[in-house]
Amino acid sequence: MTLRWALLLPALVVPFILSFFYFVFYPGTAFGNSFYTIHKVFLIAWPLLAVPLILREPMVDRARPKRHFASLLPGAVFAGLTVGLLFALIHFTPLGKVLAANETNIAGRIADLGMAEHFVVFALFLSFIHAAMEEFYWRWFAFGQAKQLMPVGLAHLVAAAGFASHHVVILSQFFPLGWALVFGACVALGGAFWSWQANRYNSLFGPWFSHMIIDLGLMWVGWEVLQRIQG
Repeated sequence: MTLRWALLLPALVVPFILSFFYFVFYPGTAFGNSFYTIHKVFLIAWPLLAVPLILREPMVDRARPKRHFASLLPGAVFAGLTVGLLFALIHFTPLGKVLAANETNIAGRIADLGMAEHFVVFALFLSFIHAAMEEFYWRWFAFGQAKQLMPVGLAHLVAAAGFASHHVVILSQFFPLGWALVFGACVALGGAFWSWQANRYNSLFGPWFSHMIIDLGLMWVGWEVLQRIQG
């Protein structure tokens, strides 16, 4: 149990710590962006080091059937509702004014990562590949280890909080802290849903598909912001 905790705790806090370096302390620099690369490598390397090499446990859970296709429907419904709500809030509530007031910050941070001129490629990477990496890391590894150390309900909360923490840091550079915390709570809600989904269906396919749709929606918002600022 001690070993599992020693592997889980860094998983929960390292992405949070790294996000300060690439998005707060040294944005727009080669030094800062190197931490962004380290973050992405860590998402894959830490679980692969922890589970098969340190814990010496199998990567695939064969104790229960994997219901890949059954997991698609709830994921698609959740993603559709989330994206629909996002666009409704932007167009019909004060959230649209909040977004408009912070468009310069958003465009600037995208430029800091060197992605403004390659935004479509960046958006597709985040939506397809990075979403898969995060599902592997946060749902398969972080939640998977947490549920062996605590009740499943608490494991959902712990993994969701870890997932949301670095997003709050990033969002705080786009929006005032209060809004960053509100949006971070929404990220945590999504994380908790995806870990519930992964646990119920013993599959990452549905959570990844759901995550991908939502990220595409968010990237569309980012694209529109860039077009307004650059135009």
